[in-house]
Amino acid sequence: MSMKILPVFGKQDGVKEFWQELVALGVKENYDNPEVIVVFGGDGTMIGAQRQFYKRSIPFVGVGFGRVNFLLHRNIKTAFQFYNKLKNAQWKTFTDNAMRAYITTDNGIQNGIAFNDIYIKSIDPTAVIVLELNTKEYVDEMVDGDGLIIASPQGSTAYNRNAGGTILPLGSRLWCVTGICTQKKLHTTVAQQEVRIKVVRGNAVAVTDNKAFCNVKEMRIVPSQYSTTIYFDGSENFEQRRYVN
Repeated sequence: MSMKILPVFGKQDGVKEFWQELVALGVKENYDNPEVIVVFGGDGTMIGAQRQFYKRSIPFVGVGFGRVNFLLHRNIKTAFQFYNKLKNAQWKTFTDNAMRAYITTDNGIQNGIAFNDIYIKSIDPTAVIVLELNTKEYVDEMVDGDGLIIASPQGSTAYNRNAGGTILPLGSRLWCVTGICTQKKLHTTVAQQEVRIKVVRGNAVAVTDNKAFCNVKEMRIVPSQYSTTIYFDGSENFEQRRYVN
């Protein structure tokens, strides 16, 4: 593998020093024609990088400096160690499709893309929202409560997990559908497909990763044409970490 990479930096302690050591070893920045996007930070840094660069169809690899580092390497401790990983380029790959949301608001139809999750909830924290959910598995399903999360495999360990949703391995062709404090428990998965959500009662806000849309009337979520590939070293034992975190 070329040592030309596109680096993305988080604000965590040690990131700048790690990068300086890599540069001293011979790694070079290349924003025009990189072979890999390297993220130094936490899961939020990785998601931000995906949102910024997903259209370039370049694989991502991360070195974890965050608290959880679900999407980044945890066992890489030194710049020299990572330099050798890049040089040998013996990676396992995980590819996930993004989700595209078409959101009808008072201002017309807007759209957003998400790699982690899309959720809809009441703008008023004291009010219950009533939603109508439609998928192949659920027809005119009424959901009463604080809201609803649709999470991708990589996003299943984020808000979805905190709400009691299912955790999926990367590469799964499923989405999580999880109610947020709903009257009827809803912790399930569906095949990646068109998902329709209509606001029956309440004033709703929808969020696609970190972009918010107010006064939502209805929302259509579909698999995006875009996907991102994340590299992992085989020693990371990635499939196990989803059970122990």
